[in-house]
Amino acid sequence: MIDELEDALAEGRRVFFSGRLLVDEERILDIIDRMRVAVPEELKQARRVISEQERLIGEAQSHVRQVLEEQGLLAAVEAERVRLLDLAERDAAAVRAGADEYARQVLEDLEQRLTRLVASVQNGLRELQPADDAGAR
Repeated sequence: MIDELEDALAEGRRVFFSGRLLVDEERILDIIDRMRVAVPEELKQARRVISEQERLIGEAQSHVRQVLEEQGLLAAVEAERVRLLDLAERDAAAVRAGADEYARQVLEDLEQRLTRLVASVQNGLRELQPADDAGAR
């Protein structure tokens, strides 16, 4: 979508003698709206993956417990269960941290691009302001 935004800007037309760029505002706003929706959706998807991972780990632990109880080995593997649970929790935390870092990077990149776009728009408005003042005289 960032590439789409850049394409929309590249397809804009320059205003003679001003260096300004006319763009399809509706298209730009549509892309920005889709960006707002996409980032939270990726976070939701990452959270669903984590939730599914935690559910599968729980099911596996329950199954192992049942089998071990049947064989009378539960006490012997309690330490292993604790170790595996700790490992799973660290893995889940790492996945969460990775998803958060990815989202942060995407949002920072979007912020930088939007800042440049806003600066460009503001520069254009400033360039038009003196022309408006001169035309009013």
